Amino acid sequence: MERRKYKRVAVDAYVSATLTADKAGGERLFMTKNMSPGGIFLVSNESFPVGTILDLVIHTSTTLKPIKAQTKVVRIAKDENSHVIGMGLIFIGMNENEEKELLKHLYLAYHYTDENKKLTNSKEDMRPSQGLSLEKF
Repeated sequence: MERRKYKRVAVDAYVSATLTADKAGGERLFMTKNMSPGGIFLVSNESFPVGTILDLVIHTSTTLKPIKAQTKVVRIAKDENSHVIGMGLIFIGMNENEEKELLKHLYLAYHYTDENKKLTNSKEDMRPSQGLSLEKF
């Protein structure tokens, strides 16, 4: 059974992540595989424990300023050999302007990227089951 509240959108973006509890620990760079209004998947061969809070700065091709968000690690993805291939994170903190920029980016990525045509077949599929709507953009 699908537990996701929102459909994922294939997105290529650079993401810098900093452990919220350890700002002195420095930042790490990642690439995304996909995003939704509810979260993001980071491609990586390293991981943080489930429950770790990360401050992200998402650099997209469609936004002038990076999108800043606080996230929480909810899933570690591994391949068939149990090697880490990425992390699923949910957004837990984002101001209203950042949220609007994220929605605009997802809308543009969804409608203008061939990869997303493989993920879903209709505009209806991009609507969240409740809450935010991309229709206003």
